[in-house]
Amino acid sequence: MNNRNCTCGAVMQFAENASFRVGGTSGGWKLLFGEWAELGESMIPLDIFVCPQCGRIELVADEETKQRLIKLSGGRKS
Repeated sequence: MNNRNCTCGAVMQFAENASFRVGGTSGGWKLLFGEWAELGESMIPLDIFVCPQCGRIELVADEETKQRLIKLSGGRKS
């Protein structure tokens, strides 16, 4: 793992790799369609880093996940 510097100046520590759910539907659609509402859903792995000084948390995608997220977003920029 690469060292990541926090905005407060401390070195962030790797906490874990976690999978996050993306896509699918939410709210009332889930009530109406049940498991069918989750057909477009997928999991993405992200590394979680935490700053021991200020508590800031960062989610970091590996290259494969980064490309997948860019594709899912249609290349939109925030």
